Amino acid sequence: MKRIFVPIIALSALLCSCGPKFQTISPDDFQTAIADENVQLVDVRTAEEFAEKHIPGAVQFDVYDEAFVQNCLDSLDKARPVAIYCRSGKRGADASAKLAKAGFAQVMNLEGGILGWIDAGKTVADQWDYIVFDGDQAPDFEMEVYDAMSDYDEDYMGGNGPFRKLSDMRGKVVLLQFTASWCGVCRNEMPHLEKDIWLKHQANPRFEYFAIDRDEPVSKISRFQEVTGVTYPFVFDPEGKIFDKFAIHDSGITRNVLIDPEGKIVLRTRLYDEESFAALVAKVDELLQ
Repeated sequence: MKRIFVPIIALSALLCSCGPKFQTISPDDFQTAIADENVQLVDVRTAEEFAEKHIPGAVQFDVYDEAFVQNCLDSLDKARPVAIYCRSGKRGADASAKLAKAGFAQVMNLEGGILGWIDAGKTVADQWDYIVFDGDQAPDFEMEVYDAMSDYDEDYMGGNGPFRKLSDMRGKVVLLQFTASWCGVCRNEMPHLEKDIWLKHQANPRFEYFAIDRDEPVSKISRFQEVTGVTYPFVFDPEGKIFDKFAIHDSGITRNVLIDPEGKIVLRTRLYDEESFAALVAKVDELLQ
C-alpha cells in the first residue's frame, strides 16, 4: 500500500499545481498590496452589495455575470497586479482563478473577503463615499467654532481654540453639515436647513447644529454666512481633518450626519433633494419630541 500511496499523493499535488495560480492573502497583506497605485482593486460582488459597503478605490464586476472575464479584459491591464475580494472569500477565489486562467500576470484574493476586512478593522465606504454608517458610533473629534465677534486675522483657519468635543455632547441630538463656500449645492440646501431645522430647534437645549466648513479661512466663512443668510454655528476644518473621519478625503461635500443622544449615527444624506431632505427634517423632529 505504501508504494502505491506515495505516488498518488505526488500525482495529486502535481495536478493541483497545474491550475491557474493566484494568492490568497490576509487583510494586512491585502492592505499593503492595494496601497500600491499599480494594483487594480476589484470587487466581484453584486452592484447592490458594492453600493452598501466596499473597499475604497475598488471597481465592481460581478463574478456571476457571464461577461465577467471579458469585462475585466476590457477594463483592466493584464500586466498589472489585480487584487480581488468578495463577501467572504469564495467568490473571490472563483474570480481569481478565472482571471489567472485568462492570463492576468498576478492575482491576489482577500482572505475572508470584505467580512474579514471589516473584522480586521479596515476602512470601507458606501456609494456616497461615507466611511461611517447608520448605526455606527460617531467618531469623536474636537471642533473650534467660528465666532463672528472675535478679532481674527482674515487668513485664520482655526487651531487656537477654544475647542468642543463631540463626545461631550452625549444626551443631545447633533447635526453636522459638511460644507464649503465654493459648493453650489450647499448654497441651495443651506436656506432650507436654516428655516426647517435650525430656526425650529435652535432654542432646544437638547439640540446642537454645526456647519463644518472644509479648509477655508475666516474671510471665506464670514462671506459665506453673509451670502447664504444662515445663522447657525460654523466650525473650522483645516485640511478637512474632521471630514476625513466621516468620508473619503477626496470625495464631495454637501452631506449631513445626524447623531442621536447615545452618540450613534442615525441618518446620513448626500447632495440635496427634496425626499432625502424631508427625511432628515422628520428624523430631527422625531428625536427632539
